[in-house]
Amino acid sequence: MGSFHLYGVIHLDTARSRALARAAGVLCAALCAGCAADPADHEAPAAETSVGAVDGSDAVVAVVRGEGEVTLYVCGGASSYATMTRWFEGPAEANGAFSLSNGGWTARAEPGGDAGALRSPDGAELAFRVRPAALDRAEGLYAAVDSGCRTGVVVHTPEGAEAPALQGTWCGDGDRFAQVTPIRWLSEPDRRGIEVRVELEGARKNLLVTPLEQP
Repeated sequence: MGSFHLYGVIHLDTARSRALARAAGVLCAALCAGCAADPADHEAPAAETSVGAVDGSDAVVAVVRGEGEVTLYVCGGASSYATMTRWFEGPAEANGAFSLSNGGWTARAEPGGDAGALRSPDGAELAFRVRPAALDRAEGLYAAVDSGCRTGVVVHTPEGAEAPALQGTWCGDGDRFAQVTPIRWLSEPDRRGIEVRVELEGARKNLLVTPLEQP
């Protein structure tokens, strides 16, 4: 029996009603599937990590970018770990440029983000340059909070070197600083973390520094 009009209402036979109901259900499911948020579509992009060195010094630098924010860590070497080591954090422009400050120091990067300069409180400027970290060699920025301060470690491969090197500085309350050394050589990179050791007033302390992957 087909459809017919009665007092302005459309009546359908049972079979046709069921068919339309099934079709509506399929359409609704398709529309819902199309509207449902796919977690993969909304995942935050992976942070970008770069490593490099500071010209005219024994300091190294690492930069982690993500979601419009940037973390820059300057790690001094044997002659500068107590004076140059510091963290910079703040916003970055879409073109990679940023300008950050900490304790009278400023750090800025040019558009593109692979070059910049540090400016000390006395006005001296030191240029730095970074490149993408080679994650298969464990290059990157690592950190651990200890004694009220954040220890930082940079793993990078110096120009002309065949193997990566580790440079890190432990810090504690009262502006105390000490260099850290790896407990195991970096021949087998482990992105879960690196065990390092620090000598503090005749005592040894071991720390596990883990990758800093988000600013």
